[in-house]
Amino acid sequence: MLIYNLLLLFVYPLLWLASRFHSRLKLNFELRKSLPDFSAAREKTHIWFHASSAGEFEQVRAVAIVMRRKNPRLFFSFSYFSDSTYRTRKNDTVPNTLFALPFDFPWRMKQLVNKMQPAALIIAKYDAWPNHVLAVIRAGVPVYLVSATLPEKSGRHKFPLRFFLRQVYAPMRQIFAINSEHAERLKKISPRNVVVSGDTRFDAIAERLKENQSKKEQLSEISGQLKGKTVIVAGSTYEASENMLIGFLATQRKLGGRPLRLVLAPHHLKESNILRIMQKCSSSGLQAARLAQTGKVAWDVLVIDGFGLLAYLYPLADIAYIGGGFQGSVHSVIEAAIAGVPSLTGPAITNSGEALDLARDGVLRVAQKADAREFAAHVEYLWKNRQKIGESMSVYFRERLGVSERIMHTVMDELTKKSG
Repeated sequence: MLIYNLLLLFVYPLLWLASRFHSRLKLNFELRKSLPDFSAAREKTHIWFHASSAGEFEQVRAVAIVMRRKNPRLFFSFSYFSDSTYRTRKNDTVPNTLFALPFDFPWRMKQLVNKMQPAALIIAKYDAWPNHVLAVIRAGVPVYLVSATLPEKSGRHKFPLRFFLRQVYAPMRQIFAINSEHAERLKKISPRNVVVSGDTRFDAIAERLKENQSKKEQLSEISGQLKGKTVIVAGSTYEASENMLIGFLATQRKLGGRPLRLVLAPHHLKESNILRIMQKCSSSGLQAARLAQTGKVAWDVLVIDGFGLLAYLYPLADIAYIGGGFQGSVHSVIEAAIAGVPSLTGPAITNSGEALDLARDGVLRVAQKADAREFAAHVEYLWKNRQKIGESMSVYFRERLGVSERIMHTVMDELTKKSG
């Protein structure tokens, strides 16, 4: 810990100096200038949730939702490390307060814990900062790590880092691992408090789909235009897969005897990227339209140039392509699984336990090259077996719901015993 704290003291002024020339780093310093007023938490049970960034925020948010259903008087403080959470979740209604976690100096964390006086700290996935966790534990407050992961390639479970982290992980009340493989690696750090619970992301996505009715209304016109068509929804695409998809559609205009349509949601929404896709469609003989043009022009390819719509697009699909598989790490397959859509991606799936599960079961198809002909062969297989594959996708999703509920009962039962 001494070496760690000395390293923080050395790095901090360097980061501050760099922030004078880097706008995003400057924002991160600005967000940490002050803390919220926690006085509204007095006389209530104050639960502190922490997440690294926007994706991990969703994982603890799912736990918070079921906790509030059990006890509406709970007070929720959410902290985050990355400014992406502030930018995308600052208007979220689940947190009572939302703030940037201060830099991990021991005196700063002690001051924060004294000011907050939480009843429990619940951390998402992996973002357990040593002084942060130890300050909470020294205050007699239980700490939980939910949807905990520890990839094989990580150095956290290897010598010498695991011995340093043992003093952080071992005092936690419970570490809820997403599966048995991650649990075994976590046990190398902390052998006595790791259990397999599953991943709260499934609950998180299900909650978001229930909440955002406005998104469904936004897509109602698209749904009407797709009646009588066979639809491929491609999510989080990059240039190589976009060229593959457009090349496929240019040569195969029908599937199952119906006109084929492509709904393409690129990962990068820069205007230059959208214009490149539109030009590629035009040069391939395809009529492309942007989201705002829906209902105004006929189209073969609809380019989604807005945020937050992908989960609501998959239910419109007969087949889904999930991006990232040709770029080194596949994106989430959970949204497509929820919709029960037969899916395919590229070969880089080792970063996703869900993708590995579905590929192993023959449900997720994996293309080895971003090639239109190979893609066509996978599409043909998915189309012929769409009912069986779709049912398997739906079952996979349903079997993984309820993790947040189980974690909530563990935490609330222990808080009840403590207060009693």
